[in-house]
Amino acid sequence: MTADAATHPFALALPIAKADTALRTVWGWASVATEDGVPVVDAEGDVVPIDELVRAAHAFMAQSRRGAAGHADGGDQIPAVGTVVESLVASRAVQEALGVDLGREGWFVGIRIDDDDAWRQVLAGELPALSIGGVARRVATL
Repeated sequence: MTADAATHPFALALPIAKADTALRTVWGWASVATEDGVPVVDAEGDVVPIDELVRAAHAFMAQSRRGAAGHADGGDQIPAVGTVVESLVASRAVQEALGVDLGREGWFVGIRIDDDDAWRQVLAGELPALSIGGVARRVATL
């Protein structure tokens, strides 16, 4: 059931888990759908179900793979600073297939940082987190 047909921006920042200077690559959760089976709520009070996250991640990897240093409002474009070089949506089914339990479901990525200024910001701790931004339509749950 649609609560409102208007779309709205969303974002959830998660800390970089690992950085490798030789590869100029950072890894971390781009988005987390559940923690210990409980849906994660973003800053706007919204939840991205794992099935929607799978669809969004697959579309992003098929169409773009480019990472920016921030989120745009109103459809503005932010220049890309890197390329997603690794991607795994760790749904419950994927974790069972791998024989692991991460305690969360979400999208884990590796991003090679191509832009020199952005890489300096990562090393200085000025870009400490990963986040997906997007536009979604709110749907009420019962």
